[in-house]
Amino acid sequence: MATAPTTPSPAEALATAKQVEELADKLSACADSIHARVMADIRSHGGEVPASEQAVARALLDAEIELRQRADRLYADAAACIVSSLGQPQHKLIQLTLDAAEKIKQITRIGDGITLVARLLGLAAAAATGQVAPVLAAVGALKTQLDVIAVRNPPAAPAAPAAAPTASAPAREG
Repeated sequence: MATAPTTPSPAEALATAKQVEELADKLSACADSIHARVMADIRSHGGEVPASEQAVARALLDAEIELRQRADRLYADAAACIVSSLGQPQHKLIQLTLDAAEKIKQITRIGDGITLVARLLGLAAAAATGQVAPVLAAVGALKTQLDVIAVRNPPAAPAAPAAAPTASAPAREG
């Protein structure tokens, strides 16, 4: 008895045009985070921005534009970008992009930020191919970079609870 070809379940990532559009939405949100971060960094100088930081800011703004362009292409070509049998749930792919947008706001090492943006661009490019292997490779690279950033930029430790008041003798009324 022959088995029917497997079709991706709707829960699998990038299995429908709507899911491709959802990824494009999240990549656009990452571009928003890049822009906000660069502008905040520029404003933090209050005046003259050192040349080396200007170069980094320009590179990140160029990457932001490229990420927006790739997201726009995903919107336009959503039906052609459907990936069959990716084997990953859509919510995990979307969570990766949400994590990336959040990390962009918190990164302290500029090299980590540049690499993260490159990984997002790679994911957008891979998704546009509609092929499983490039998408899986891009997802893996993005996840690895998020893990590296998590190690290098640990979340701030919660504030220590205030010391409990010590018991003292009740005050005497005069």
